[in-house]
Amino acid sequence: MQIVSQGVYPFLRLEDEKFLKDCRVDPYQASGPGGQKRNRKYSAVRITHLTTGLTSISEESRSQIENRARALNRLRKLIALNVRQDCPREEFRIAPEVKGLFQPGCPLRMNVKNPLYPIFCATILDAILLKEGRIGDTCAMLTITSGQLGRLLRKDHELFTAVNRLREHFHLKPLRISA
Repeated sequence: MQIVSQGVYPFLRLEDEKFLKDCRVDPYQASGPGGQKRNRKYSAVRITHLTTGLTSISEESRSQIENRARALNRLRKLIALNVRQDCPREEFRIAPEVKGLFQPGCPLRMNVKNPLYPIFCATILDAILLKEGRIGDTCAMLTITSGQLGRLLRKDHELFTAVNRLREHFHLKPLRISA
């Protein structure tokens, strides 16, 4: 877990081209099966975010442009899951882009394919950090129920793992999600 004074939100809010200016993009030849063109074209992409050092790759497509877009989306989520904002408790605010999702009595409606999903994850993880891993206090701060958070964590294993890493940081037992 990295803690950055400016937080992750500036990185997650940037348009793709501006975000890429803070990254190193390395095209490479993908290995493995996939036909004649797969091993001869530089279509796979590795993107490294220079500020955080996090790296994501994509090599599913034979199109470098498609792979770059996928790797960029993965990198945004990696940043959201692994970099925390250094923020005093009294200054914590739910990110305005996702504030409407945290309404009392309403289900959490957020799809992992939504471009705001990394900001949504970062907001939850920053709240957990501020509440020192205590899920009940975090849910009260975000105006959601622990059941809503549990359903979300069941759907996203990476977010679930990040939550447990934060809890481990505060010497708390890991969460267990039942089926």
